Amino acid sequence: MASTIFNALLEEKIEGFVSAYEKTSRQVFYDELKGRIRHSGEFGSYREILVREFLNFFTPSRLNIHNGFLMTSTDSVSTQCDTVIFDAKSTPLIENGDKQRFFPVETACAIGEVKSILSKSQLKEALNKLARNKALREQIQSPTIIRRERNGQFDPENYAYDQLPSFLICQKLDFDFSSLAKEVDSFYEPDIEVRHRHNLVLSLEDGLLAYADSNNKTMMFPEIAGRILPDGNLSQKEQPKNRFVIPTIKRRIVI
Repeated sequence: MASTIFNALLEEKIEGFVSAYEKTSRQVFYDELKGRIRHSGEFGSYREILVREFLNFFTPSRLNIHNGFLMTSTDSVSTQCDTVIFDAKSTPLIENGDKQRFFPVETACAIGEVKSILSKSQLKEALNKLARNKALREQIQSPTIIRRERNGQFDPENYAYDQLPSFLICQKLDFDFSSLAKEVDSFYEPDIEVRHRHNLVLSLEDGLLAYADSNNKTMMFPEIAGRILPDGNLSQKEQPKNRFVIPTIKRRIVI
């Protein structure tokens, strides 16, 4: 049974995070007279800091969270990531003259995008950007393994824990998302591999976009190759279906 103390602290953390993300950030940075965000760069940075502080509640102390760029030993560089969770002990401080940070993809644990109100086209753009950054994980030969449940060679094509998890957090989806679970596959550009798609997309006002396995269990992997789940029921190359979970006061609605 889950700890009641932990649950109470978690609920407090969630309420504070959602309130600051949705209300405080707009009260500080929204100009009511002009009807627009003032200092949009600072507005975005403020929300990125909120996300980092919230994620710190769950993140082991050996890991750190910042924004910046992923880089590989083959000279590939990602677009800027709003959130990079990385192994602090194994990651050197690499900065340019503007104090922008660069992280070896070997020591990255997860990446994320932090957004405000997203149109469908903006969501498509953000997801494709995230997928291309996630794919850089496969350019490395000797990664720092953060978590692994089996021995053997590094194999991100077939073993989900060798991949780079990715997530997106936004305030709201500004379009009809009633068929999002059916549509989202078409949002990705044709050359993007299924395994490089998002792990989780969270809209604070709308719900959580994830996946469901053959046992109808909500999960976070876009592709499963082999038997890596605790129940080990998925067959080779079977793909989970998309799932959008909408919270309500008394129940959750699964689409």
